[in-house]
Amino acid sequence: MSQSFTAAAPVAELVLTGDLTRPARLTVPDLLAWPQHTAEVSFECATSGVQYHRFTGPLLHDVLAAAGPVFDPARRKDRLRFLIAVSGTDGHHALLSWAEIDPDFGRAPVLLAVTIDSTPLDRTGPQLVLPQDRCGARHISGIDAIRVDGGYPMWM
Repeated sequence: MSQSFTAAAPVAELVLTGDLTRPARLTVPDLLAWPQHTAEVSFECATSGVQYHRFTGPLLHDVLAAAGPVFDPARRKDRLRFLIAVSGTDGHHALLSWAEIDPDFGRAPVLLAVTIDSTPLDRTGPQLVLPQDRCGARHISGIDAIRVDGGYPMWM
C-alpha cells in the first residue's frame, strides 16, 4: 500500500534585529498573540487606480516595544534618533522613524498585518500597512526583516 504525504508549506518568518534587548524571529501565528487592530485602507495608485483592502494585525509599535529597544534613559528624548528599516521578500524596503509610531509623538497606527481581506498571511508573511499613506508606497508584502537602529548621534 502506497502512502502519499504532502509537505506543508513553510510558515513565513520575520527577523527583528538591531538595537534591541530581545531580538526575535516571529511568524504570523506569533503576531496573533498581540492585540489585533483593523484598518480599512484605500491606496490611490497612479498605475492601477484606487484599491480597497481591510487589514488586521498588531501595531508595529507594540511588537517592537516588546523587543526592548535600547533607549538611553539618561538622554532626553533618546528614542527620537531611532530608525526602523523594514524589508520584504520581494526586495521592497521602507524606512520609518520611531517618533512616527510612538504614542507620545506621531502615534501612526502602523500595522504588521496578519490578514488582508480576511485571508491569513501565514505562508507569505506579514505586511507593513501605513493607513495614513495615500498611495501605499511604504506598503511592504512578505516582511522578512525589521531592523531597529539607534546608531544616529544627536546633533547639538
